[in-house]
Amino acid sequence: MYLHRTEAGQEPLISRRYDSDFQVTPQYQATLPDMTEAHDAIEGAKVAIQQVGVSGFRLPLTFANPDGSPLTLEASVTGSVSLEANLKGINMSRIVRTFYDHKSDVFTPDTLADILRSYQNKVGGMSARVRVAFSYPLIQKSLRSGMEGYQFYKAAFSASLAASGKIRRFVEFDFVYSSACPCSAELAEHARDTRGAYAIPHSQRSRARARIELAEGATLTIEDLQKHFANALKTETQVMVKREDEQAFAELNGAYVKFVEDAARLVFEQLNSDARIHDFEVACSHQESLHSHDAVSVICKGVPGGYEADFMALESLIY
Repeated sequence: MYLHRTEAGQEPLISRRYDSDFQVTPQYQATLPDMTEAHDAIEGAKVAIQQVGVSGFRLPLTFANPDGSPLTLEASVTGSVSLEANLKGINMSRIVRTFYDHKSDVFTPDTLADILRSYQNKVGGMSARVRVAFSYPLIQKSLRSGMEGYQFYKAAFSASLAASGKIRRFVEFDFVYSSACPCSAELAEHARDTRGAYAIPHSQRSRARARIELAEGATLTIEDLQKHFANALKTETQVMVKREDEQAFAELNGAYVKFVEDAARLVFEQLNSDARIHDFEVACSHQESLHSHDAVSVICKGVPGGYEADFMALESLIY
């Protein structure tokens, strides 16, 4: 190992120690090099990069409870901006610092729009995106016993900013429910009626994932979305269950049997009736107990130039 000694037995020219007492002055800070502004240090093709930033940055953020009181949740942040061809890189810590500047705010899609405007003011006419993913708790009452428990919903707020200054705001939402197969239910009844055979129709845990673009100026909460999906699908999975609740759940599944195609259309009916929603895309997945594969259905509102029915884009949408 080379220690850069001037002569044998002398101390190194560069001291190998950490100076915990060193104080950074504005004058010293001004001398620090910034490689992101080194135009002649660009590696590879000198072309623009559409998005560059940070992903998986975690911090506690404040959201609103249904009664308006503050609720602190762990959130995962992804933030990025476009990069011009003549720039080496961006100051990624600026994205992180921006969130700490807003950490006391109650987060909504509008908060993210404010953050994006802050980005644009600092870095110029760039496009930018930001997404905050979290798990949102709501109290769920049992069906008949009167017990209560926390149901957690995977969700995300996101926003995008075009170089023109146009802001778009989005909400992502994940809803878990049970789906009893109508075909299996009829076959089970047929076996009982014609041969006296005891048969159980198959059902499975199922999932609906939605990506929603908000109408300009509109506000949509996680509670609003939970109500839409619960009203559409009826058979949300349960948290606290006694025997009477389990029996009630079996009755619910019997009353609301559904194919995956039915589920997509039922959710469409609810979301399409809400004027606060400009566009949406929903993927339903029934994790079959009959088959070794899932049954899936994807539906979108059909806005020209808007979302397309793309299951693969929604499959891993929410962390």
